[in-house]
Amino acid sequence: MRIPTVAALAVLLVATPAAASTHTGDPAPIPRAQAAELRNDAGVGLPSRYVVPGRRAYPGGLAYDSATGQFFTGSTQEGTLFVGRPGRERMQVWLPGGADGRTTTSGIISDDQGRLYVGGGPTNRVWIYDIRSRRLLATVFGVPGGFVNDITIAEDGTAYATDSLGHLIYRISEQDGDWSMHPWLDLAGTPVEHVAGHNLNGIIAVDGDKLIAVHSQSGKLYRFDRTSQEIHQVDLGGAFLYGGDGLVLHDGRLYVVRGGLSPQNPRPQVSVLRPAADWSAAEVESVIYSDFLHPSTARVVRGRLMVVNSQYNTGQTGGQPELPFSISAIPLG
Repeated sequence: MRIPTVAALAVLLVATPAAASTHTGDPAPIPRAQAAELRNDAGVGLPSRYVVPGRRAYPGGLAYDSATGQFFTGSTQEGTLFVGRPGRERMQVWLPGGADGRTTTSGIISDDQGRLYVGGGPTNRVWIYDIRSRRLLATVFGVPGGFVNDITIAEDGTAYATDSLGHLIYRISEQDGDWSMHPWLDLAGTPVEHVAGHNLNGIIAVDGDKLIAVHSQSGKLYRFDRTSQEIHQVDLGGAFLYGGDGLVLHDGRLYVVRGGLSPQNPRPQVSVLRPAADWSAAEVESVIYSDFLHPSTARVVRGRLMVVNSQYNTGQTGGQPELPFSISAIPLG
């Protein structure tokens, strides 16, 4: 059974950027342009959207590096990596498409060691970069015929990635500079169904020993134990997260980006769930609607939910995208 998506749920409407916060100042004089950027980074007058340049950018993933104050997205069509700052409306090219074999991208995430992980979608690889130097640290590969989709990083620094076609979860790790990516959990014969097209998509690490992932087509949410590899379906009380893509955990809420348009999910949205303490269940509390354009994923940056408008629907069908490509910034209460 599927519960109603509008009448039964509280709806959050997006109108204006977040309220301004006070900037404490800097110890030494700085140029006026830099001072303005710092004030913006502190929350004053931040843009309500960020422009991703290029006529075929089709952004997909999103990462935020708190150490440098930068956020990153990647082109699913050309492999270009873009960088932005909260106080600047327009993003810039960080690494050009085609470099290091990047002809497409999927999930993107940064770790606390200053490294950026970039999924390669149907090329079934992951590139790891040093953020400050932009140097490629490693390229790791999955199984043939797969689709490396979303990536998360656990508290111990181990990364995990979903393979939406290969129907498995990878483990990515580094030891003394040597990187590896191997299947961590084969989902064949498990409660996680394998259907034609994409299966597991968004994934996050929670509570040290758990992984949470959403199945795009079934709309189900799963919990994986990192030690025992046990799998449990999260009880959603009859709700389904059809088209579920990127996942964000913030302030005790799970934000599920739902851009895969279908009869079951006709309107792009972000579903907001309150999970139980043990992640055995989660309740859909509200839904965020905005002028999303087939959103793919999100991150919380400076109190705002930044949602990538991927426009996958036109990119996959050859339709005309709405330019410029963008990332929406939604204030959270």
